[in-house]
Amino acid sequence: EFGNQYIRFYKDDGQITSSGSAYEISSPYTTAQLFDLKFAQSADVMYICNENHPVKKLSRTGHTSWTLADVEFTDGPYLDSNTTSVTMTPSGTSGSITITASAPTFVSGDVNRLINFSNGYAKITGFTSDTVVSATVEDNFDNTNAVTDWKLGAFSTRTGHPRCVSFFEQRLVFAGTSQQPQTMFFSKSGDYENMTIGTNDDDAMIYTIASNQVNAIQALKATRTLIVMTTGGEYAVSSGAAQDAITPTNINIRKQSNYGSSGVDALSIGNATIFLQRSRRKIRELAYNFDTDGYTAPDLTILADHVSESGFTDMSYQQEPYSVVWAVRADGQMAGLTY
Repeated sequence: EFGNQYIRFYKDDGQITSSGSAYEISSPYTTAQLFDLKFAQSADVMYICNENHPVKKLSRTGHTSWTLADVEFTDGPYLDSNTTSVTMTPSGTSGSITITASAPTFVSGDVNRLINFSNGYAKITGFTSDTVVSATVEDNFDNTNAVTDWKLGAFSTRTGHPRCVSFFEQRLVFAGTSQQPQTMFFSKSGDYENMTIGTNDDDAMIYTIASNQVNAIQALKATRTLIVMTTGGEYAVSSGAAQDAITPTNINIRKQSNYGSSGVDALSIGNATIFLQRSRRKIRELAYNFDTDGYTAPDLTILADHVSESGFTDMSYQQEPYSVVWAVRADGQMAGLTY
């Protein structure tokens, strides 16, 4: 449970219950941000995303041993390489150094951001001026020459952090920063925090949706394909062949519908993805249709659309004993959709 800036766990003989001793660790999330948190979990590790905070990793190593820490990504992800005449000059090739730009480049929001050049990369640890920052080298630079071929990290206070996350085909996928709202960042295969891009099949990759409008990615759901939900439509990411995994050389993305998502985290139920449309009035079922060889998204609230007049703010799914999608309304009431 996230609330009042604490994560609270109740333990009683190894079982999580509503009674027993309370175990707390602090978190940076405010009450207003709770509905915007997105999660992806692998065993005892959960990745948590919110556009106002660095990606967090909640790890459990025992009943009373939990940690919440920023994810330390390996070599990326990065924005596009510099195309201007501005140079970067490191004071050293390893350890704690300063990096000097030939023209105003840095802002205070670049602290904790990665920077890559001279076949190495560093993490910015302090802001001195718009041309000078201190940094810790993560992968040694080749030399201390001034270079124009440099690139800054894609995740930062300045550019925004990912708003959504999902596992897909042994990769951890992030998406939806404020500066790159239509871009997805795939980790290396089987190495969830390594964002080193390349052309090998297991390399990390960055993919931006090309569309006529800027439609921010709101949610990611892994099914037979990776479902990408944006403010203007729904997309499916795959390799193009059912038996092949996605790689940097075969990834393709195709639009499936034009309804748009509200940002409320979608639900994976059976072979379908249940999502709340952008207006927060309609709940739709995105499912693959063999007759059309594509996805369709019929309106599940069509028989009782008056129920959602105040709009929905959150959804959850109850599988047993009855299959029900529960939706919280903006007026504080809760509606149940038998599915």
